[in-house]
Amino acid sequence: MATTNGRAEILRAARITFARHGFDGASIRDIAQEAGLSLSALYYYFPSKQDALHELIHNAFTWFSERARATVDAAGSDPIDRLTVLVRFTVRYRSMYRQISRVILRDTERLNPESFGTIRELQKESRNIFADVVEEGRASGVFAVESSETASRAILSIINAIPLWFSTDGDMTVDDLEREYTRFSLRLLAHDPDDAELERLLALPLEDIADFSGRLDGTAAPIKR
Repeated sequence: MATTNGRAEILRAARITFARHGFDGASIRDIAQEAGLSLSALYYYFPSKQDALHELIHNAFTWFSERARATVDAAGSDPIDRLTVLVRFTVRYRSMYRQISRVILRDTERLNPESFGTIRELQKESRNIFADVVEEGRASGVFAVESSETASRAILSIINAIPLWFSTDGDMTVDDLEREYTRFSLRLLAHDPDDAELERLLALPLEDIADFSGRLDGTAAPIKR
């Protein structure tokens, strides 16, 4: 088995196992069985399940920040457009990749202190993307909020909860979520788009997220900036 494929298969198995059992409930043997590998083969790539968890979460945050910034940069200079594409991109990411999102929400704090510190910096980086866009709108008078930090945290919190309840078998589609969360986020910032503006905002292009699984499991190259 090629090294890249072996590592990717273990990360895929770890993601599935952590999502199914939680970090505390999953054993290194469970991951090996899911991957169809021996324990010795798994230990060749990852000395512990902590290492696998850290790489999964690190890959996820790194990919998200790269693509989120690219999405915002491509939207131009209008804070409303920039906030809209960021909200829609994050909604799409959380709703389409619920498995790793649940692992992040539930198990990040199970990391050891050193790994947790690294991930906290990545979390801060992704959160700052939202805070910066909201601050642009506040400074230009487009958004009426006292604290860009508080407002961006509120928006992120409701979006991050999507994987805890959303199902593709339910009544809402991903497009429905984008519409509702875009409207809600803008209203929270004291901007209430009419139907025509909302349709325009929902038609703005987003970065593709189709390669996320490959990047998450270590089989896709980083995007070029």
